[in-house]
Amino acid sequence: MCRATPARVQRLDGDTVWLELEGRAIPAALATTEAIGVGDYVLHYAGLILERLDAQEAESILEALAMMDAAAEAETRA
Repeated sequence: MCRATPARVQRLDGDTVWLELEGRAIPAALATTEAIGVGDYVLHYAGLILERLDAQEAESILEALAMMDAAAEAETRA
């Protein structure tokens, strides 16, 4: 399943933004004109940063996605 996922910005390297996603660093490109900084949460999809998120919104989305993944895994096992 494809979905946009919140991730935290680890570092900026020219046009490349490095994100922490599920414990690993992945590169992404800015697809927004918003100012993005190290430590910010962003919405990431297919190698692109779509928008900056506030931390509370990002955490809520990550929690909901984790619950959906757990439910899908439990359904697969049944």
